[in-house]
Amino acid sequence: MKYWFLRLCLACIPLGASAQWNYPSYDALKGQIQSISSNKLVEQVSIGKSFSGEQIPVLKIQSSKEAKPTLLIVAGVDGKHLAGSINALSVAKHILALPAAELQTLLSDKSIWIVPVLNVDAYKRNAQTLDWASGNGRQIDNDRDGRIDENPNVDLNKDGVISQMRVKLPAGPFRSHAEHPDLMVVADRTKSESGSYELFKEGLDTDQDGLFGEDGLGGVNIDRNFTFEYPFFEQETGDYAASEPETRAIIDLIFEHPQIATVLHFGLQNNLSVPEQFDPRKASERITKSWTSNDTQISAIISQLYNKDMKSLGDAPKMPAGRGNFSSTVYYHTGKFSFVTPSWWIPSQADTSKKAPPNQGLKDEDRFANWVRAKQIQGAILPWTKIDHPDFPGQEVEVGGVVDKFRQNPPVEHLEESGRLHADFIVKLTKAMAKLEFSAPKVTNLGDEVYRIEIRLFNTGAMPVYPEIADRIKHVSKMKSILEIQKSQKFLSGKRLQLYPTLAAGGSTNFSWLVKGKGKVQLTVGCPSAGEKTIDITL
Repeated sequence: MKYWFLRLCLACIPLGASAQWNYPSYDALKGQIQSISSNKLVEQVSIGKSFSGEQIPVLKIQSSKEAKPTLLIVAGVDGKHLAGSINALSVAKHILALPAAELQTLLSDKSIWIVPVLNVDAYKRNAQTLDWASGNGRQIDNDRDGRIDENPNVDLNKDGVISQMRVKLPAGPFRSHAEHPDLMVVADRTKSESGSYELFKEGLDTDQDGLFGEDGLGGVNIDRNFTFEYPFFEQETGDYAASEPETRAIIDLIFEHPQIATVLHFGLQNNLSVPEQFDPRKASERITKSWTSNDTQISAIISQLYNKDMKSLGDAPKMPAGRGNFSSTVYYHTGKFSFVTPSWWIPSQADTSKKAPPNQGLKDEDRFANWVRAKQIQGAILPWTKIDHPDFPGQEVEVGGVVDKFRQNPPVEHLEESGRLHADFIVKLTKAMAKLEFSAPKVTNLGDEVYRIEIRLFNTGAMPVYPEIADRIKHVSKMKSILEIQKSQKFLSGKRLQLYPTLAAGGSTNFSWLVKGKGKVQLTVGCPSAGEKTIDITL
């Protein structure tokens, strides 16, 4: 009874984008970015331009321009994920609102950089039009029929959104949900369920290829255009890997700034709630497709930290990485720790219906419907309305059901808690990054102005200096030690410059030299992703 009352109320509300779709326009988003950059601890620069010529901003939260180990946060890679961009800006605001002493300590040896929206073209379009697509501003032939944008989205019932379209059949694959009549689910034949509908995206088959609205505005999905396992000849992937200026801009940023140690992506995958797993077979292949054993241990530690901080949000969904995605490329091809989370997900809601079983282990559709009902999310699931459809003459066709963008992008006010919790997690993640400390040096006079120098370096952070996989990638800056001596001194053993593999969390390494000649020497040890430590030693 309550549901039918709610359905009646929703029917009386102007539906569509204006119902409860309150994401800021891109101009408003730029205003928020500019406001954040007015803080004295923030520098705003551009890392490049989108396909349509829009600047791609990065907010550098740092105490100085000195290169320090950096956590890079990237959002808005897949154009359908506007919530990630809003949460990225929320994180920036929460971090800058920390007590001055805490913020000063955090930034004393670390920096946090935020790219709030990489796919600017998609945000600009999706925030204010019907064309809800992942891709940038490039025109592409999605269905590869030699024509471009010939089958765009069509708002058949003029309600301001693109929703679903169902066609009545004697025996179709879909049926109405028992408790949520406007929600369509697949009929389970193993349970003797029968369906009576086919389900499509709202639209017309303009090019008569059997598909609806499959080739409209929206070009290359940046989160499918990266180099790791790039998916050739698939929709929205581009002509070749890294074909798009947005893709190259973010990878160039990482390559050109070796101090970037860890990358956190607010995107439509998740390796934080469930950590990466070591696969010996994939790890031993010529092209490695598994995190290394040691790196998965770090993934498990960070995942445990993340799940503890996100406990109030409920169980996060399993969202495996797709091919050609940003986060996998960061780990496998740039040698950085790479974590990804949607930063918001539909929380568990108790179903108060007397007919419903205990609400444990719900399917995605049930979880979505219960959330819409409990929070009274206007415009997320629409009542079905009959239309005359030229592609189905004489058949019963209705438009309504789920408005897809609400699945990953709730009304903005529902992001407040997740933004705050992720800011707290990011502070902890930044503190967990590698930190180098020297022991007191030991100098032994061996006679005849010959001195043995011994010193130990510790990594006091909860993460290694860099991922183990980085030692397989030739362009990653390795750990190094440089001992500078005076002209009157000379090495008897040991070298001025030596390279080393990564230093594990809580690990240490010993250095020693034999130097002839009195005076001072200067030792510098480290690498960009962990910072460098320098100490003067008197012989």
